[in-house]
Amino acid sequence: MLPMLKRFPQNYRTDQELRDLQFAGLRWTVGHAWNNSPFYRKRLDESGVSPVSIRSLEDLGRIPFTTADDLRDGYPLPLLAVPTRDILRIHSSSGTTGKRKILCYTRKDIDDWQDMFGRCYEMAGLSREDRVQICVGYGLWSAGAGFQLGAERFGAMAIPSGPGNLELQCNFLIDLQTTVLCCTASMGLLLAEEVHARGLRGRLRLKKVILGAERTSDAMLQTIRDLLGVEEVYDIPGLTELYGPGTGLSCRHNVGIHYWSDYYILEILDPESLVPVAPGEIGEMVYTTLRKEAAP
Repeated sequence: MLPMLKRFPQNYRTDQELRDLQFAGLRWTVGHAWNNSPFYRKRLDESGVSPVSIRSLEDLGRIPFTTADDLRDGYPLPLLAVPTRDILRIHSSSGTTGKRKILCYTRKDIDDWQDMFGRCYEMAGLSREDRVQICVGYGLWSAGAGFQLGAERFGAMAIPSGPGNLELQCNFLIDLQTTVLCCTASMGLLLAEEVHARGLRGRLRLKKVILGAERTSDAMLQTIRDLLGVEEVYDIPGLTELYGPGTGLSCRHNVGIHYWSDYYILEILDPESLVPVAPGEIGEMVYTTLRKEAAP
């Protein structure tokens, strides 16, 4: 059970309140997409779905899927459900498997993203006194922007050091007395080994590490803890199609991700039957946004 957060609280207190919130968000999303996106209007009509046909959360299974191919086929601005004048920014995938998947953001989308990220920082136990060194890519990739937007909304000092450059990273860790490190798992391990090789551990004020974008192992996490002298290492998920990083976070027990179910619904479905799998079984993850404006 998640603790009740004070600055970036969940928008519900009971399971029923969550279900009511998700149902309202689902109806709004279907209506918004049906009314404002030619792509979604056609896809929903073909499936016999309209805003008035969504009468409960059980109708979620009637909504057709949107795939990565739909995003590529809709290049350059796929799934768009707002006028282009309402778009404040874009982020995109790397395009390694074909055309880039470009996702658009409205002012509200960015505000929601910042609030979710602020919630991540609060759950990790940060305060406004923390100094957050962000060692991930900026630009089209959503990671750097997400970590920085979240730090600024939370009120902690953002140190946008970017990826690589171990000399700079080590200097900032010492000179700026960084307390929170945000990076990929491989960068975290590389930097931890560099700190160890230079004998810098005793000069650090580092308290927490937040890792994203890559798989980790228990051995890797323990090595990072040992070499950097930190107890708390968190895992943060990220998906450009779903805002970017910050849509959930592991807790201090590190047994999985707590996701923000008041912003999106997460299902794990059997890829053949398309019905939810039993707890503990492997399936396909499917996301349904509840508030996203530009590209729901």
